[in-house]
Amino acid sequence: MGIGVDADTFNPQEQTTTLFQNMCDLIYDNLFFQEPDGNLVPRLATGYEVSKDGLTWTIKLRKGVKYTDGTPFNAQAMKVTFDRILNPKLRVPLRFAVSMVKSCDVVDDYTIKLNLKYPFAPLAPTLSMALVTAMSPTAIKKYGEDVRQHPVGAGPYVLTEWVKGDRIVMVRNKDYYGKKPTVEKIVWKVVPEVSTREAMLRSGEIDVCYKPSPANVAALDADSNLKVDAPLDTRTIFMGLNCQKGITKNKLVRQAFNYAVDKRAIVKKILFGTAQAMDGPCSPILFGYKKMANQYDYDPEKAKALLKKAGFDFNQVVKMRTPNGRYLFDKQVSETVQAFLQAIGVKVELRTYDWPTYVAGLLKPIEESELEVFLLGWGPLFLDADMALYGQFTCAVNPPKGLGSAFYCNAEYDKIMLASRREMDPKKRKALLFKASDMVWDDCPWIWLHVEKFVLAYKNNIKGMVVTPTEKFYPTYITMQ
Repeated sequence: MGIGVDADTFNPQEQTTTLFQNMCDLIYDNLFFQEPDGNLVPRLATGYEVSKDGLTWTIKLRKGVKYTDGTPFNAQAMKVTFDRILNPKLRVPLRFAVSMVKSCDVVDDYTIKLNLKYPFAPLAPTLSMALVTAMSPTAIKKYGEDVRQHPVGAGPYVLTEWVKGDRIVMVRNKDYYGKKPTVEKIVWKVVPEVSTREAMLRSGEIDVCYKPSPANVAALDADSNLKVDAPLDTRTIFMGLNCQKGITKNKLVRQAFNYAVDKRAIVKKILFGTAQAMDGPCSPILFGYKKMANQYDYDPEKAKALLKKAGFDFNQVVKMRTPNGRYLFDKQVSETVQAFLQAIGVKVELRTYDWPTYVAGLLKPIEESELEVFLLGWGPLFLDADMALYGQFTCAVNPPKGLGSAFYCNAEYDKIMLASRREMDPKKRKALLFKASDMVWDDCPWIWLHVEKFVLAYKNNIKGMVVTPTEKFYPTYITMQ
């Protein structure tokens, strides 16, 4: 499997990157498995019951499961997991996703009870996330926080080798409780250059190419030896704009930058149709998505007028950051945004970073943050706008507590989002999500770029690959014909 970036951690509670959450799914397994259509299938959990007031979730766990170090998987292991997730002293970037959980109690060896601060409609799909996956309690005791380098799970695969910057190797867990994987060994080969990954796919050095070049997707799809999957994704790609300090603190500047960038041209000419321009603050496949009436159509003259109104100093240099190899043509997209801003007289310096270094920079608190304008993607892990709108734009997710790296913080917005979390009626909840969308769209904490398609190219003799719109792909039960 040719991938563009290396992992930073295999502690599922520390993970921020969908690709490595995908790997954590294979190592640890999930409480529930989320199929491409969002349907939940029992895995380590066999079912759940919810109290009438929605404040207590009783979850039944699968019996007879052991971690690969021989430790039993049970309610105590799950309590350890939730206690760690809820411990403010530990770094859990996606904690917001379960911030409505107050505590976890052990009912018996194979039953836990989650006590909620308030009812939360999409909690069930939230429980399919790698975030709530339980590591072996024995491994946690043995390695401490270095367990991130020594993952021990109960999933279909075992990590056997991790050569930083080169490869991650997994082999089939011979004691896996479920259906035996058809694939005996998976080698995740780290190949940052997309052209090299594609060449390796064509030559047979790899079987799967993760996120090939958008420019070559049509040619790959036309190759009779290959297959390309490209479902529309939950992932939005954006330029984050620091809302609390620097030149982008001014809302008029943020709006101007949106008008300065031709998003549709980027989709057509840079991404070759492997994305669609954002017309709302989240992906259209999410519950709660709203297409906005006011669009930031390409209008450089309007952009200049807004900058003039904001008193923008055209002598200053805007510092832009980008990763390379994490998203579809990420560096090229950043270079194009840089060119659009320079075309209206804004001086922009672009710097490129490897993914682990880039992530470390995103997690710094505002007083330490050097972020001004930066390319990033956000891919909700279930098909609901809460993870998009709450997970990026509430005050609670400003770094280092979360991943809202634009440092957007609006008390009125937070009230609306909290109300949407407490609302159980789908129509009323959708109306609240729409209201939140209106507010954040106008405030522009991002340059709203595009929604990616999840592009995966692989040999056409591979049958049964599961590819989801949440950017997960599972070779566990494929056949090679």
